[in-house]
Amino acid sequence: MGSVRPVVRGRAFLAGALVIVSALAACVRRAPVLIPPSAGVEGVEGFGSASIAGVEAAVKGKFSFVFRRPDLGRVEAVDPIGRTVFLIVFRDGRAWFVLPGKKVYAEDAAAIMMERFLGVALEPDEAVGLLSGTWSAAGAADGPDEWRVDLDPKGRISGGVRGDFVFTVREFFPGDGVPREIGLEGPGTSGRVKVLKLGFDPPRRPEIFDVAFLRAYALKTWEGILELLDR
Repeated sequence: MGSVRPVVRGRAFLAGALVIVSALAACVRRAPVLIPPSAGVEGVEGFGSASIAGVEAAVKGKFSFVFRRPDLGRVEAVDPIGRTVFLIVFRDGRAWFVLPGKKVYAEDAAAIMMERFLGVALEPDEAVGLLSGTWSAAGAADGPDEWRVDLDPKGRISGGVRGDFVFTVREFFPGDGVPREIGLEGPGTSGRVKVLKLGFDPPRRPEIFDVAFLRAYALKTWEGILELLDR
């Protein structure tokens, strides 16, 4: 259903792996009105679609996500019959990219792993702020490692820049400034993410961020993971 340039086989693998049954997309008719809680947002959960072309891999398809402040997150891609193809777990500033079918994983800093997935280096706390439209870091960045977040005349997040990373909000949900489509750019990477379904402050489920199951998996370098994706 999705396609990528066939130069790197791993790209084709990720493009096909992220396809979810078309019935999910068919269910997304009219965009709902979304208004973040006035007391603040501690977490978000939902479904999204991504179309990202990068140097190492390309992603095209749909995925589920959960992010909770300050440092928890989970992204999961499934195939058309509901099997998990890969998942990324974020916690305590680290992230684990897991291939359950091959019982292997790679570990790295959270921002680095998010960059490999979306092309933009975001921490889970920043993902909550961006996806909910409540990012409080609007204004000038304190340094090159900080995001400068821009607002439009209506006070909504319109984009952000951190070094070579850029995001631009292309579309909002009806309501109060919650991004629906976000353009992403990084070194050698560009694309977009569209939020199909979003909920605020989901129930706490600490077990979905637990990585104890990885004791039964083999640790690989990121290069090793890419080699497996090429097969």
